[in-house]
Amino acid sequence: MRAFILATVAASAVLLCQCSPKTDTAASTSTAPAAAAPPAFAYDVTVDFTPGALAAVKAHKQKVTVSVLYYGNVTPASQALADPKDGTLHLNTDVVEVDAANQTVHMSGAGANTPHLKDITGQKPLALLIVYAGKSPDTSSIRCTDFQDYVATAQQSAVTLHCDAA
Repeated sequence: MRAFILATVAASAVLLCQCSPKTDTAASTSTAPAAAAPPAFAYDVTVDFTPGALAAVKAHKQKVTVSVLYYGNVTPASQALADPKDGTLHLNTDVVEVDAANQTVHMSGAGANTPHLKDITGQKPLALLIVYAGKSPDTSSIRCTDFQDYVATAQQSAVTLHCDAA
């Protein structure tokens, strides 16, 4: 299931990256308008690179993508809305592109589809957070840890993801 969700996030991120404007700094947090950002979804992600990972990204002249899929477990009443592949309700994604450097990236949650919160168990959204360099996670020049837990857990303290050369 986890591998499938990672593949789903990867495909979503690639599609969003291809049709969304690119950002050059961590200050810009989403391709969605800031007015749509619900404050309840915001959290920070610390991205930590080994020297080998930094060298790999710089050698390929790549940016680093921090991507999150927001989703939730459907309620009995919202079963018809579930993704047939994984049985969850996808609440959209946020994608932030940054330079390769040890840093904290702010995820605003602006991409989250909040009208569907009522359709997930306990109205508690989950987040699957990945980091990659290149056009997709499958072709990334780095391998990073991921985070898969409730958004509320990410808000308790900065999520730290570690990256090394692939």
